[in-house]
Amino acid sequence: MAKNCAVVIGINKYNRIQRLQYAKSDAERVSNYFAHDLGVQPENLYFFSDDSPPDKHGLDTQPTYGTLISFLGDRFAEPFLNSGDTLWFYFSGHGMPHEGRDYLLPIDGNPRTVPNLAIPIHYITERLRRSGADNKYRIVY
Repeated sequence: MAKNCAVVIGINKYNRIQRLQYAKSDAERVSNYFAHDLGVQPENLYFFSDDSPPDKHGLDTQPTYGTLISFLGDRFAEPFLNSGDTLWFYFSGHGMPHEGRDYLLPIDGNPRTVPNLAIPIHYITERLRRSGADNKYRIVY
């Protein structure tokens, strides 16, 4: 039976740049949609926000650069989904172009620190391709 997996990130309270009002609530709504309407099981739903609690393994889920890079590196190191499965990626927060590349800014990101404390979209795409799912959807807000 095919399964769904989702990574959802919503950031309102940036440390060093303009805060947003609705990014976190948008991410919460998308996460609820994935869980209730698409049937994404809790073990396959990864949620990161300003004040999200640690995950079931006690790992931090605040969307800092270190947390997100570690998650993307560790979770997508080896395929964990199968053909027919679907992987969703949703980000609501600040992003920006820099030297011909697009970046997502984590909670501790700052336009003056790109590319050092920003996550290249091409890196995220590369990691998602490692999942093993043949259906991959990126939703960047």
